[in-house]
Amino acid sequence: MTTVYPISSALPPSPSAAAASSDPTTDTSANNQLNENTFLTLLVAQLKYQDPMNPADSTQFLTQTAQFTEVETLQQMETAQAATQSANQLLAASAMVGRPVTYSLAASGASATPTPTSTISVRGSLPSDAADGVTEVTTTNVFTSQGAEVPLELDFTKTSSGWTVQTLSNGSKLGSPEAITFDSSGHASNDLTIPASALDGAVGTAGDWPATGITLGFGSADDATRLQLASGPSTVGVAEQDGNDGQTATGIVTGVHITSDGPQLSIGGQLIPFASITDVSE
Repeated sequence: MTTVYPISSALPPSPSAAAASSDPTTDTSANNQLNENTFLTLLVAQLKYQDPMNPADSTQFLTQTAQFTEVETLQQMETAQAATQSANQLLAASAMVGRPVTYSLAASGASATPTPTSTISVRGSLPSDAADGVTEVTTTNVFTSQGAEVPLELDFTKTSSGWTVQTLSNGSKLGSPEAITFDSSGHASNDLTIPASALDGAVGTAGDWPATGITLGFGSADDATRLQLASGPSTVGVAEQDGNDGQTATGIVTGVHITSDGPQLSIGGQLIPFASITDVSE
C-alpha cells in the first residue's frame, strides 16, 4: 500500500511573479472586470461634467445608485460562493485520501494511450494458523497493451511448507503456483512475477503483455502495510494495479495538493485534478 502524504499547498510564486501580480498595469483581472470602482468613477465623472443648465435627473441618479449597490452585492455573493465551493472541494478531496479512485485520463491531461499492467499491489494478511489446503481468493482486472481488460484471480493456498499463489483467468491457470517467503517478523520478503509466457495463456492476449510480465508487489520493507502472516481471518486483497484502457485509470489517493485552480490529488506519483475524478471506491 502506498504511503499517505499530508495535504500540501502550491509552492510560493517567484519574486518576479509576485511583483507582476501586484502591478496594476499587469493585473488583467483588475483591468478587464467591472466592479464598484468602475461604477463610482463613471458616476463621479457624470456629476462632474454634467450640463449645469440641464443637470442629471434625480430619479436617474437614484436608479444608478441602486444599480451600483446591486452590482456590489452580486459581486460579494459571487465571492462567497467561490469560497464555499473551494472549501467543499478541499473537504471532498481530503476524504479521498487512502481510498481507490477512478479518474478520466482526458480530463486529467494524461495520455489517452492504453498502458499495460506491469504491477499489481497486494496488501493485507494471511492466517498464520491456517490448516493445510485452506485457500484465500482475491480478484482484480488488468490491462493488455491494447487496452483490453482481463479478469485475474489470485488463489493463495496454505501448504505444509507455507503459502503459495496461483494466478488464473476465467478459470484457466496461468503458469504454476509460486511460493511466498516471509521474514522472521512474518512479513512477505519477496515480490513475485507472473511471466509474460504464462499470461499469454489468457485467451486472446498472446503477445500483448509487458516483456517482463506482471509483478505481484507485496510491499517494501519499510511499508507497514505489506503482506504479512497474522492470526485471525484473512484480509488479503489487491490494493491497485497500474494499467489502464486509455480512457480511465485507477489508483489510491496518497495526498492532496492545493493550487489556485482547485485541489489536485496525488495518485501513483502524479497530480490529478479533483474535477477529473469519476468514481470513488471503499
